[in-house]
Amino acid sequence: MMAARLWFIGSLLVALGIAARLIGWDTLLWIPRAFMDFIYEDPATSGIITLGILLMAVAQLIRRRD
Repeated sequence: MMAARLWFIGSLLVALGIAARLIGWDTLLWIPRAFMDFIYEDPATSGIITLGILLMAVAQLIRRRD
């Protein structure tokens, strides 16, 4: 199970590196910058979204234990 996760993360990093080489880091970093601007502009909505993601992660952990 751990080997599969490491393989996936490695593949993801290789794909990220290739994408950065082809289109540039400025283009790739546009998405995180837009997300951070959204958080600063509307913190209440961002908090609700974060809480929802957190609850989904906890549900996934509970599901794995059952």
